[in-house]
Amino acid sequence: MKILFYLLLLLISNSVVFPQYKYKMETVGKHDDEVLGIFVNGNNTKFASCSVDETIKIWSLPDCKELLTLSGHLAEVNNVSFSGNDQLLASGSADETIKIWDVKTGECLKTLSGHTDQVIGVYFSQDDSSTFLASTSFDRTVKLWDVRLGSEIKTLHGHTSDINNIAYSYDGNFLASCGDDKNIFLWSTDLHTTEPIKKLTGHEFPVLTVIYSFDSKILASSDQGGYIYLWSVPDGKLIKKFKAHDDLIQDLSFTEDNARLLSGSLDGKIKLWDINTGKKLLDFDTGTEVWTVDLVSDASIIVFGCEDGTVRVLRRIGKGGKK
Repeated sequence: MKILFYLLLLLISNSVVFPQYKYKMETVGKHDDEVLGIFVNGNNTKFASCSVDETIKIWSLPDCKELLTLSGHLAEVNNVSFSGNDQLLASGSADETIKIWDVKTGECLKTLSGHTDQVIGVYFSQDDSSTFLASTSFDRTVKLWDVRLGSEIKTLHGHTSDINNIAYSYDGNFLASCGDDKNIFLWSTDLHTTEPIKKLTGHEFPVLTVIYSFDSKILASSDQGGYIYLWSVPDGKLIKKFKAHDDLIQDLSFTEDNARLLSGSLDGKIKLWDINTGKKLLDFDTGTEVWTVDLVSDASIIVFGCEDGTVRVLRRIGKGGKK
């Protein structure tokens, strides 16, 4: 009877209970179309979202109030990234441009042009100077930009199909790109090096995203088949792979302790993994397709964007969270 009562409570609650984690879901706002990108800033005070509706929104944390709506792109906005100093925001769009925004005022400071197809991934260098920005496009190139000058530094070639995303290592030394060719390329950020330093193979499906751990020692990748791979970097050795979701995994994010990995999928599930043991710490059914996820450093708040245009959060309660 106790077990049946416990299961009943789970069914009627917005919270999912695990031995260490319990979260409650809430919707904090909405775009007019699918939300494609979410990015939490470095000091956990803001997050940005972007959408098929051609806009970007900046929100406060932890209260999740909408602060600004940024308009200017002429097509869907695929991805966003805060600079390491949290003062700038980059956005990449299907209009083939990248825009740099002032986070405080919402002013568009620069528009970067050079890609010849839609820009899919953008990622700022995470140092305090925030000088450099990396981008990927369906034109099958990776570009590195000097944001201060608004100029392209170098273009990198290697992928043989659409490139889906880009990640900048937190030590500033490397980039990782992934694409429909099922490959991951590691690149040096040295301004004069244009050949890939490593090609990571093993995915059996198009690779949709890559992300570095905060200590820059692990690269996580996910694919269209619902698999997650973990690699040691920069040597590129595969640490482990596992089936994580029943549909494609569009986004991943590490916690600051480098020990946990967040995943969100079109199967509607958000999951949190202990990367050392492989234990699943959270398995939350949101009831809608999840296109993008991010979290504050300690995973007490998880932010995600959905196919119905909603921006939602999971707030941890109980252990490590508010009661």
